[in-house]
Amino acid sequence: MYKPGNYFFLVPWIAFIPWYGMLIAMLVCWAAQGHPIYWFVHIYQFPVYISHIGATNLRPLFISCAGWQGLGYCITIACEYFQRSGRWPFQRSALASSSTADHASSSVSHETLKSSYGDMLRSAKFLMPPYYTRHERNCIFASFVLGVIGEVCLLMCTIFSTVDYHTVHLTMVGLFCAFMFLSICCNTAEYLMMGRHYAQLHPLADPQDKLVETRWNHWVGHSFNKYTISAIAKMIWLAAALTWALCFAGLEDNSKSSCFEWLLAFWFGLIFVIISIDFYLGGRYRVSKYFHQVTSFEGYYKYDTLVPAPHQTEPVV
Repeated sequence: MYKPGNYFFLVPWIAFIPWYGMLIAMLVCWAAQGHPIYWFVHIYQFPVYISHIGATNLRPLFISCAGWQGLGYCITIACEYFQRSGRWPFQRSALASSSTADHASSSVSHETLKSSYGDMLRSAKFLMPPYYTRHERNCIFASFVLGVIGEVCLLMCTIFSTVDYHTVHLTMVGLFCAFMFLSICCNTAEYLMMGRHYAQLHPLADPQDKLVETRWNHWVGHSFNKYTISAIAKMIWLAAALTWALCFAGLEDNSKSSCFEWLLAFWFGLIFVIISIDFYLGGRYRVSKYFHQVTSFEGYYKYDTLVPAPHQTEPVV
């Protein structure tokens, strides 16, 4: 286990541990009570739904832990945005602009800036490798916004219990699943795009593959890198989550349906583990085996922003 570049990789665990703790505590309490079928459940089922246990005396635990997990997820995605851009979501881009203005106003030559770009990336400004195009930046931002909406729906789901507000409760559950699915889809798309661009820049890539215009589904270079591995893991996670969610919503047998709900809830926690690994590996890019060997980032958004072309005196925005 190598020393982490920073400790942002612990942020997802702040959300993961209370979420799993809540699920395990609910199951333990329900088992300790003798697996009861609650007064508001009119047919036998085993196990009961999470929201059934959450509508009993464990409701404060349900609301607080779900809310904490939601806050943790939103902070986690915001932390990725911060580490890759040097600013928080909705914050004005002062860091990159000031850096570019300083370089533009100095007497340092363009070639010197170009050769020192790798050092600029490894400065404290970027805690993880910055995104290569605006599309990846937009995907992180969209993931954050969709995640906020989804987690608010989860909080509303816990507040409006299935006993007193059954229709509202079910609506919030559906919206939570939909928005979180879209949020993680955006995160997966971000890593796919970054992996595609990094494949061309990678030191192990064929020099002829660098900065070659390709279709979105045509990859060249060192395709099997840390970004694409992460994206593949997330696509597997998404496929399984979609399967569990459809079984949860579509099965008429309440016992089988509730089994898939519990499975989906525990499966959801694994996305925090994947993101934590992303943060750990990304935070070590300054000392990674290959990143410091990249010879040129020319043609990509952050490079063109921080290192303007010789005829430019203003940063590219």
